[in-house]
Amino acid sequence: MREKFGLIIHWIGFVLGIILSSGAVIFLYGFATKTLLLFLIVVLFFIPFGLCWTIRRSLTGFAGFFPWKRKRD
Repeated sequence: MREKFGLIIHWIGFVLGIILSSGAVIFLYGFATKTLLLFLIVVLFFIPFGLCWTIRRSLTGFAGFFPWKRKRD
């Protein structure tokens, strides 16, 4: 049960990171410099993704970097 809950949390962080970073690209493309935009993309992706990855790792004891990675038997 904890494994499935951790996986759901990890996927939520991954999708939220993609939504936030793509939203930054859409709304700030004409206004921000490319360096600032790249920085915002990285930060807006890795903050929710990293937090949710940490939650999954603490719940299950294992967490691949990407949500679709499975634990080796």
